[in-house]
Amino acid sequence: MNTLKIIISITTIGAFIFVSSFFTNRLLQNDAHILEEKINSVKISTKNKNWETAETEIDSVLKKWPTVESKWALLLDHAEIDNIEEALTKVSEYIEAKNTPLALAELASLKNYINHIPKKESFNLKNIF
Repeated sequence: MNTLKIIISITTIGAFIFVSSFFTNRLLQNDAHILEEKINSVKISTKNKNWETAETEIDSVLKKWPTVESKWALLLDHAEIDNIEEALTKVSEYIEAKNTPLALAELASLKNYINHIPKKESFNLKNIF
């Protein structure tokens, strides 16, 4: 009887970990996808030197970020979040200065930081061992 309780407890904990991992990863992927789309819009505007649109779009990212950051702060290492915030600040300044090469480079870095997180946090054998 005691063994049955242990097996049920272990199974319940394992199922909870699996389900919470699934939902956490789904949340990270959805947020990353939304931010990536916005960053791609900024990138296109920056390449075309359409600075007013680029500024509007980066402002859109900056407005969305606090919502995403509040959720991600509960789930992630804060160094990852700090990297994203630093890149956002740099991109915003580069766009304001109308510096295409630096803005594009920092946008690529920002996109990489954001896309790296769902991959890093996914529930798979590579991340477990």
